Amino acid sequence: MLQELAAETGASVWAIGSMMFFLLAWLGIAAWVYRTRPDEFDARARLPLEGDTEEWQKVPSATPTGR
Repeated sequence: MLQELAAETGASVWAIGSMMFFLLAWLGIAAWVYRTRPDEFDARARLPLEGDTEEWQKVPSATPTGR
């Protein structure tokens, strides 16, 4: 029954197409990451997170740090 459904709807074509799309997307992202310079990643790693502004840095921490 499932084989007949797959044959009538062309499910195998959609499955192969989606696998090819995934493979191309994965290879594209891998190539982009491979070509990106390490200093660009370091610069992005140093970006503040959302809500990590100077206002938050002025607030004293709730736990003593011993400094």
